[in-house]
Amino acid sequence: MSDEKKPPTSEARTLVWSGRPSVSPYIAIYGIILMVILIVLVTVEFLLGSSGGSPATFLPRSLTLGGFRILYPIELATAVIIILIFLGELLSLALLRARSKYELYDDGLYVNLGIINLENTFLSPMAFSDARLFRSWTMRLVHRGLIIVDANDGRHFYLRLIKDPLQVQSLIRTTLSRPRVRMD
Repeated sequence: MSDEKKPPTSEARTLVWSGRPSVSPYIAIYGIILMVILIVLVTVEFLLGSSGGSPATFLPRSLTLGGFRILYPIELATAVIIILIFLGELLSLALLRARSKYELYDDGLYVNLGIINLENTFLSPMAFSDARLFRSWTMRLVHRGLIIVDANDGRHFYLRLIKDPLQVQSLIRTTLSRPRVRMD
């Protein structure tokens, strides 16, 4: 008969907190900012292009390509570029949310990264060093934060765009600073 200790089963774990990056406020902010920039630039371009024959008129009002007439080509190009920038930011935020998942159990922190190739990292309470919180002014504006969880071996785990970061930081510190002891 062997005296080997068996690892605790998954039923013995209790989920304390689970989350993903909260990107919806950033999508709204980027949309509003880019809309304001779009309106300002297109208005300036429109005014520069239609100043009634003055020498300042240097933007064409229309462009003919292969029998098609495109009205306000500079304004249209500006709108397309700004929409593409917004779609790029939207895709970046959507990928961040899709590829990151964080789970805090009473036996440790699991950080899952990736969509196709999944990287699952576990931080046990014995390896836990500290959980630092970083909040830029934009993060404070939308009540989000970056929690950097440090391990004793020098590893750092970044929990990005966490909703209610002060509460989550407290949960991480409380849970991981008190290692569980199993008595058989």
